[in-house]
Amino acid sequence: MKHLPLLALALIPLSACDRDQASYPKLLPTNEILADPQLPDHATTAANSPAAVDAETTARAEALRRRAAALQAPVIEPDTRSRMQPTQ
Repeated sequence: MKHLPLLALALIPLSACDRDQASYPKLLPTNEILADPQLPDHATTAANSPAAVDAETTARAEALRRRAAALQAPVIEPDTRSRMQPTQ
């Protein structure tokens, strides 16, 4: 009897569970889980010409590197910063 309050507290979260089967993911058979993945329809370009995808990816990476380099510049220009400094 001394464990009854503890058992009641442990069962409270279970009472909040949804009994609807739609809220649970569909369980797959093991052979489907372990099967080789299938490429989606939009991935045929990458499968047929990986060099084109590599070129696009490299070009995008270079563009992002240029953007990042441009962001390394000071936010406040040196002339403006010097005017903002208190005179000594």
